[in-house]
Amino acid sequence: MQILTILSPLFLTIALGAWLQRSGFFGEDFLAGANKLSYWVGLPILVVISLITAEHGEGGGGRLLVALVIGTFVSVGLAWSAARLLRVKSGSEGTWVQAAFRGNLTFIGLPIILTMPNIPRTAAILTMAPLLIVFNTISVCLLVASRHRSTGSVWPMVTREIFRNPVILASVLGGAVYAAGGSLWLPLERTLIQISRMALPLALLCIGGALVTTPFRGNRRIAIAAAVFKTLLSPLIGYGVARAMRLDPGETRVVLLLMACPTAAISYTMVRQLGGDEAVAASSIVFSTLFSAIALPAIIAFV
Repeated sequence: MQILTILSPLFLTIALGAWLQRSGFFGEDFLAGANKLSYWVGLPILVVISLITAEHGEGGGGRLLVALVIGTFVSVGLAWSAARLLRVKSGSEGTWVQAAFRGNLTFIGLPIILTMPNIPRTAAILTMAPLLIVFNTISVCLLVASRHRSTGSVWPMVTREIFRNPVILASVLGGAVYAAGGSLWLPLERTLIQISRMALPLALLCIGGALVTTPFRGNRRIAIAAAVFKTLLSPLIGYGVARAMRLDPGETRVVLLLMACPTAAISYTMVRQLGGDEAVAASSIVFSTLFSAIALPAIIAFV
């Protein structure tokens, strides 16, 4: 019952978004506008207000971040080896590895963290900004290496994306106010709380709509393998790292949940920009989202 209480609202809202998009209820430009509103306004405000109003004394999450970064690098290394064993074609290796490690922290991880009991919530949110930077940087390196392209024109784009990512900026701002022990003018705080309430349902509806509109084609065997790696092997790697670092149960649960998140939808956009395999990227997002509906409840039940 606890698993159903925590996760069913998330996946039912995603399913509603998929049905509304499929049925034509959403207008032609609704999904793009709603996704933009959620990404640039709703989620950043939710992150800021969650950090500013969080209770102090929980800790900064340094060990949690180290565990997630180590788990990410181990996942990348093993995924690159797995891509060779699966004989993923050379031009698609970077796309496959990105699909196998890059989790959807913004639209899936954040809602789960904010609804999960018995975890270091503030510490988990504080880890997201540096972790997103790591994800972006590794992803570009993989795609460039896979396509054998010059990095000269790529790194300015990476830097720009990092410094304009709203969740990263919100994490830095909220974390700074939290560390300084500051607070907001009460009317402003209540206004931001009201606005933040739209973020999670809107983000989940957008995920559902995106699953329906994402082009689904290409080598399904390769895409399924990436999805299995992302939702099964990646959290197992995180569990091993957490045990080796002797993290407490709450920190361990955060590591597993974030590493089991499905492939980030933004990875498809990056693949298109850098000339990766769009078919593998899109199919991996769909399959990993479906598989995460099994992996995430399993983690909550047994960890």
